[in-house]
Amino acid sequence: MGLGEGKLSTTATSLAILDRITDENGATLRELVDETGLAKSTVHKHLSTLCENGYLVKFGETYKLSLHTLSQGRQAIKMRPHFSTVEQRVRELANQTNTEVDFTVEENGRLIIVFESVGSSNGVNFRSGAEFHMHNAAAGKAILAEYPDERVDEILDTWGMPKKTPNTTHCREKLESELVEIKENGYAISDGEPVEGYRSVSSPIMNEDGTVLGAISAGGPTYRVEYSRLSGELAEKVAATAQSLSNDIAKTTIE
Repeated sequence: MGLGEGKLSTTATSLAILDRITDENGATLRELVDETGLAKSTVHKHLSTLCENGYLVKFGETYKLSLHTLSQGRQAIKMRPHFSTVEQRVRELANQTNTEVDFTVEENGRLIIVFESVGSSNGVNFRSGAEFHMHNAAAGKAILAEYPDERVDEILDTWGMPKKTPNTTHCREKLESELVEIKENGYAISDGEPVEGYRSVSSPIMNEDGTVLGAISAGGPTYRVEYSRLSGELAEKVAATAQSLSNDIAKTTIE
């Protein structure tokens, strides 16, 4: 990726290396040299700097993210208004429906999971921070349906529409038509699009100024969540929860 005006190439390179290690669950110096095409000494300097500043740790020959990044992730959530309220409602909806419920937001054209709760167990949130494309996830489509056309085009132009499964919508014209219907219905459905055998329904949560805060979704494996339930009962509950949260956010802002 090229560098724009005002960007520091050294910083961009360090961040690219950090992202690579994150995506691959760790990497060696040799692997990073091969993948980046940079000189071994250059990559080593970046790795040493990231280690010295607490972003990476070295296990044998492999560099991995340090646990220091956990506190940054938690702090990022604390900095966002209304997220604590949404987290509580995610747990409540998971309990009520005994499905997998999550709250996601869009940042830099990507869909990021912030909170997740699994059925009545309220299991540990292993997917917090996971990123996805917008075009094939129910939450991504629910958010895109609220965006102006220019922003939708910008996201799709940047990240494309890769066909993850046979069910993935990868035609822009078809997606645009789908977004109109989603806007009218108040919810989006994804049936085996980002992941085969998984379906979900999602509705957007709105800020007081009419912009999108994020989306709340409910779903699960196809063997546990029938499509009729997804498009019926779950769609109604998800849309109602999203509307209730949007109303609560508006009231909190006014007060």
